[in-house]
Amino acid sequence: MVHTRRILTIGALVYASVLGVPAAIGAPVSVQSAALTTFHTCVLTGTAASGTTNVDSYVNQASPVQNNGTNSTTTVNSAALSNTRTYIQFDLTTCIPAIPSSATVNRATLRLFVTALPGVCRTDDIFRVTSSWTESGVTWNNQPFGTTINNPPSAQATSSMTLGTGCAVNTATSTYVTGWNVTSDVSAFVAGTATNNGWMVRDDVEGSVSARSSTFSARNANNPARGPQLVVDYTT
Repeated sequence: MVHTRRILTIGALVYASVLGVPAAIGAPVSVQSAALTTFHTCVLTGTAASGTTNVDSYVNQASPVQNNGTNSTTTVNSAALSNTRTYIQFDLTTCIPAIPSSATVNRATLRLFVTALPGVCRTDDIFRVTSSWTESGVTWNNQPFGTTINNPPSAQATSSMTLGTGCAVNTATSTYVTGWNVTSDVSAFVAGTATNNGWMVRDDVEGSVSARSSTFSARNANNPARGPQLVVDYTT
């Protein structure tokens, strides 16, 4: 789904005058050349119908060789020996119209529909994935970021947000949580300076003594009103 707005900027009219008197009404006037700026919004929503263009899965430390790519939910969990991480990727070439490499990405936001939240306020970090993975193949043991918990370091996150009971925002279920700003990553994907392998979401502090879990609707739930979304605002 693409929404387009256009702003047309026209230079000031140039009035002909004789001896300081404006030209008569209806007389010819000259106009500067127009400069056109076009604003677009591309919303990519993951559903089963979207095939493999928008994919997601999660990996589970407690089941390290199990793939969860066909599940209807993904999770982010912090727990002793049972951490989970969500992997997600969107194919930007499916935006209509296509985003040119010269476009300016003004803002890009990842949105997930939450079905369960932790009973305390947690921080979830999102990281740009730097190597390839597949929805049907990724597991805890072969995931791009390895099996060490709290890796990569939180300081390397593209963006972070809080969610759960006691937070100032993102305290309700059955809605989209908001706060992951991935503008810098999408800008690099569009410009071709980074490969689009999507993102990984993990709890800011993995290995919690008490399990702290968030559950999100996955594309395989096949619900367009709840599917994972990437919203990209850009200008050409």
